[in-house]
Amino acid sequence: MARKMYYGSEVDVSFDLDVCEHAAECVRGMPEVFNTKARPWINLEDVTTPTLADKVREVIGRCPSGALHVEEHVKPASGEGAVRAVHNADESRYEGWIGDELAGFAQYQLTSELIVFTHTETDPKFEGKGVGSAIIRFALDDVRAAANRKVMPLCPFVKGWMDRHQDYYDLMMG
Repeated sequence: MARKMYYGSEVDVSFDLDVCEHAAECVRGMPEVFNTKARPWINLEDVTTPTLADKVREVIGRCPSGALHVEEHVKPASGEGAVRAVHNADESRYEGWIGDELAGFAQYQLTSELIVFTHTETDPKFEGKGVGSAIIRFALDDVRAAANRKVMPLCPFVKGWMDRHQDYYDLMMG
């Protein structure tokens, strides 16, 4: 099973059921966020402050199996080490570069009316540096400027990003 993403305004959390040891450290630590009787069982809706996000990080840090992982919201840097986003139409993807290294990409497919984002990937050594966010913001700004397609975010990262940045909802199909 792939990691399932849960999105919040301050922090995102991923979970891999296949490696979970069901130690319940998360449930004991923050039952208002981690509730196995609710759906979804991870609810980040009320984690709206940096203090609460730190508490989520602390609780996840006690997970003995590593099934839970914090996915940070980091604003892209400027200057040296900043993410440079580009459109690589030949590869049907938007890319994020740091220096001369490919740090991540968002793959898409085109139809006459849609751009369908299917997969986003960040090189592990660049995680937490705002690469994914910089790529998606650039891609959606590019789609908006072209004004000829709507967005279908099949990729959970793109969908979650758009949910947190509702000023891009006008681009979404439907």
